[in-house]
Amino acid sequence: MFYICGCVCAKLQALQSKDYVKTFSDREHLTEEAVDNFANHYLKDIANGSLKEGDWVNVSESPTPNWGQPFETYSVSKVAVSAFVSVLHNTLSQPGSGKKINIFSCCPGFVAVDVHTSGGTSVEVGADTPVWLALHSPEGGSGKFWAEREVIDF
Repeated sequence: MFYICGCVCAKLQALQSKDYVKTFSDREHLTEEAVDNFANHYLKDIANGSLKEGDWVNVSESPTPNWGQPFETYSVSKVAVSAFVSVLHNTLSQPGSGKKINIFSCCPGFVAVDVHTSGGTSVEVGADTPVWLALHSPEGGSGKFWAEREVIDF
């Protein structure tokens, strides 16, 4: 079983590129190459200085609008992580392999930790969904994005 930390504030619909939204929406046929191209395209925009706030992610969707560019970078990374969960699921659960490997992406929520000083839920509340997934591995839930014990649209 694999667990990858995602974030509900980094949804596919927040991406400005309709081409990436279309590519990542077809989760059954998503490839590692497509995820790599997405990440490398973003890194190239940063490296050549052509990145402007809001080019990649609708930053008005941010739960903390004053974050600006850091939120955009965080969102792009989490979209890539969620997309890669689909790739891993498709790769690791090939029919006839005789292996049952579950991979989940889940959001613990905004948890009060040392990284930030304002707000957030307790660590116990944040751990609820990952621990529940580990103990119960719901049928049909592998390769999907979870928050508060529910599958969330990516």
